[in-house]
Amino acid sequence: MRKLLLTSTGFSNKNFKNLFLKQIPKDAQKIKVIFIPTAAIFDDAREVLPGCMQDLTDVGILPENIFIYHFIYHLGYLMSKDHPRTYHAGQTNIPHMFRLLSIHEMKEYNAVYFCGGDPAHLLNEINRTGFNDILKSAVETGLFYIGASAGSIVAAGNIPNNLGYLENELHVHCETGTRCGELPPQKIYLTDSQAIWIEGDNIEIIE
Repeated sequence: MRKLLLTSTGFSNKNFKNLFLKQIPKDAQKIKVIFIPTAAIFDDAREVLPGCMQDLTDVGILPENIFIYHFIYHLGYLMSKDHPRTYHAGQTNIPHMFRLLSIHEMKEYNAVYFCGGDPAHLLNEINRTGFNDILKSAVETGLFYIGASAGSIVAAGNIPNNLGYLENELHVHCETGTRCGELPPQKIYLTDSQAIWIEGDNIEIIE
């Protein structure tokens, strides 16, 4: 069953940390997370990346369980899905960070964390590489999706060819947020202490 937590600033609200841990039925030290900083293509977003990583370590997740090769999964390193491989001779064991993960490999992880930055760039990379199909399949079978800022927007209705988890247009980092509870028919505004919680077909604004 799909479970997505769409936030402005990750786990800045401690209630979100508790929700995350409650939804994954294992000790925090055994939770494995894919960390995706692809959206951080400008300095304001890059500056926040250590805080995004700290979201995970603060709840007890071990650094060695946050992906593997250099702790990140950067979609910018992946080839386009339709680009033919020319220099493949001898490349029989391509490291995870340079290729698309398989469904089987995705199932080894409990959550995926999308950091903030440029949502259009992030969504383009998700679709360009074919990660969208792998991601959607994994989310439907239990991979916990955590979005921070741009990582949340790509799941909403702001940009064409989005991930399709939320029809509404989503705005983050707002001074005044949409009232918690059921979703309004159109735009949604989240403060840094609010999030959208999606569990199966149920969608609500929480704080």
